[in-house]
Amino acid sequence: SNTELVYMVLRDNIVDHRIAPGQKLNQEQIAVEMNVSRTPVRDAFAALEKEGFLEKGVQGYTVYEMQPGDYVALLEVRIALEKLAARLACSQMLGSERSLVEKNLADTEVLMAKGIGRAWDEDINIINESQAKQLFHALGEKDHEFHIIIMNAAHNQYLVESYMHIDPKIHFFRFSALNAGACQNMLERHKKIYDAIRQRDEDLAERRMEKHLMLTVSRAMRY
Repeated sequence: SNTELVYMVLRDNIVDHRIAPGQKLNQEQIAVEMNVSRTPVRDAFAALEKEGFLEKGVQGYTVYEMQPGDYVALLEVRIALEKLAARLACSQMLGSERSLVEKNLADTEVLMAKGIGRAWDEDINIINESQAKQLFHALGEKDHEFHIIIMNAAHNQYLVESYMHIDPKIHFFRFSALNAGACQNMLERHKKIYDAIRQRDEDLAERRMEKHLMLTVSRAMRY
């Protein structure tokens, strides 16, 4: 339906920060841009408000700006789910899923080699701010992919369903907090998590996942 189309386009753009936090949205303008009537736009706005992506004020709708408290509450749930996923993946991960993780890590290495770690180093000035943002976005997608692979490798339907309910908010946060240093640390921590899973060390995999995500919580508190 048109409502679903408008909803998905807007949600994806908000999550990926193509529509920035705090930005005002005009229903009439969006209806014209998407060549639909105002009704599906209005319904999509209502759904996005209910999910916490939009705020309705006196002057209309704006994209919600997540606060540190929001990050922490969200990540507390994320940590609980992903620790369990890492533990289960130690015994449940298939060979095909191992290949997916290894490709993900290799792809991330390639992106890192493009200079993301020094993207905004004024002395070196390897790439400009626009290029840096593109690389951060690409690395954010690889981070998302890594965690989804691990979650699916747990082979627990109810765990996956619970995680997917909060995944859009996690992705929204990912683009709020990502920076060059975080990207480099992310890759090293992902490798350590996968090494523990490959060794089938459930306790180690769980601890490394928790440490990885706790550092994410710490980073969130600075935003």
